[in-house]
Amino acid sequence: MMSSKSRYLITTADERTWKFNEPVLFLGDWCCRYDRKKIWQLMDAIVCKPYGLELGEKERNYAYVKKITEELLIDLSNILNEYHGTNHKIRYWRILLGHWLFRYVSVIFNRYFTLEHCLNQYKISGTTVFSRTHYHLATPDSDTFVWACDDEIWNNVLYGKILEFLPKLNLSVDYYDLGDLNSFRIKSTNSSLSWKKHLKRALKFKFMHIISFFSRQTDAFIIRDYLPSKIEIKLQMSLRQVPILWLSPQIIVNEPDQNLRDRISLNLSRSKYTGFEHFVRTMLFDLLPTCYLEGYESILNQVKNLPWPDSPKFIFTSNSFDSDEVFKLYAAEKSEQGTPYYIGQHGNNYGTYKFNYSETECVENSDKFLTWGWTDGRSKCIPAFNFKMVGLSHISWDEKGGLLLVEVCLPHGIETWDVNSEFEKYQNDQFIFVKNLPKMIQQALTVRLHPSFLRYKWFENLRWKDKSPFIKIEYGYAKILNLISKSRLVVFSYDSTGL
Repeated sequence: MMSSKSRYLITTADERTWKFNEPVLFLGDWCCRYDRKKIWQLMDAIVCKPYGLELGEKERNYAYVKKITEELLIDLSNILNEYHGTNHKIRYWRILLGHWLFRYVSVIFNRYFTLEHCLNQYKISGTTVFSRTHYHLATPDSDTFVWACDDEIWNNVLYGKILEFLPKLNLSVDYYDLGDLNSFRIKSTNSSLSWKKHLKRALKFKFMHIISFFSRQTDAFIIRDYLPSKIEIKLQMSLRQVPILWLSPQIIVNEPDQNLRDRISLNLSRSKYTGFEHFVRTMLFDLLPTCYLEGYESILNQVKNLPWPDSPKFIFTSNSFDSDEVFKLYAAEKSEQGTPYYIGQHGNNYGTYKFNYSETECVENSDKFLTWGWTDGRSKCIPAFNFKMVGLSHISWDEKGGLLLVEVCLPHGIETWDVNSEFEKYQNDQFIFVKNLPKMIQQALTVRLHPSFLRYKWFENLRWKDKSPFIKIEYGYAKILNLISKSRLVVFSYDSTGL
């Protein structure tokens, strides 16, 4: 039943799109930053009911998005083969962009149906959209795309596109000029640390090129395998090859060519596709990262000029299969030439979490997938061991220490459901847990925040201080094993690699 009171729709936390002198509707909890609650708490505002969290919705929507992804992969592979003058098989393109494509469909699904759900349930008077004449949604690579999905401006522009596509609505749209801003870019959180990191990386690359003269073209190529460095060196020595800790370079960033993207299109016939399925195809080349289109040739040249083995006996990684564009192109090329491609399990949730599409892609793309011990009957899944624990013989603890509560951070907004609303329930569970502890244990408690919490703008530190001002908070800087060694008991609040 539609709400009778007309409200102005706010889609992001960017207050330049807000109206303060009339009733408003926040599209989701992500609009209401905790550090700005003194502003929005005084407004005549309500929050739209979250989308995608009803019983059975996750399963249905996840299955649907997988289906659409597979259909799009076939169409996209054909178009990219034609444009690049290649004849690569589906597996090649799946290795290169399969993870990104699933996330793309999930994001478009979430934004599309979240907005449609809102417009069906509430009476909307208007909204503000950032003027996007020169702003493009395409990112340089798949990793930047993931971070763009959390950005206020990027999401507002995407919602504007959806509003244009949906049937004509009786609401006014105000536009806010973005000036010279033309795309999303990842911001460095610490320029000094970034400078040191770049220098260290440059020195490592120099050393890699020098020592690569001792490698053979048929050596196994092992990169970011999740094993401790000493163990990786032993592994390579056992293969009778000079141990090299390989690195992958950053890609050359190319700007999107909008005229080119307008010319390249999928079969968008209205007679075949309608609604969401039409929109997800319409937007594909607006969001496709430039590394797969404008920058594809430059990455090919990067791969050709790298000192990596030309005919490796096999390729193995546990960490580069998702967002390392240079490695993925190398792996796709060599796999198509017959080189065995092995992937190791990256962290927890593999074999247990039903919505882990990364597991689906890893098994599909690899010749063998090495798990942390589990098997589910699939011939590609080989039960192995926890790579992170190799060489770790003993974990110490303190029988007089306190309680350590290990927290997770807000997930990226790349799921079919409302991750903010779901995460708020998780956060409240932690507050309830701590509140019900005896006072003497609360006084001995340390809450360890996830190291990445500052990048997600959920402000767990402020929330904890408001709820439990005397609780000790660790901001994710200390190593987890050091914290464990000082604790008597550790509670992991989520299914984590640490657990």
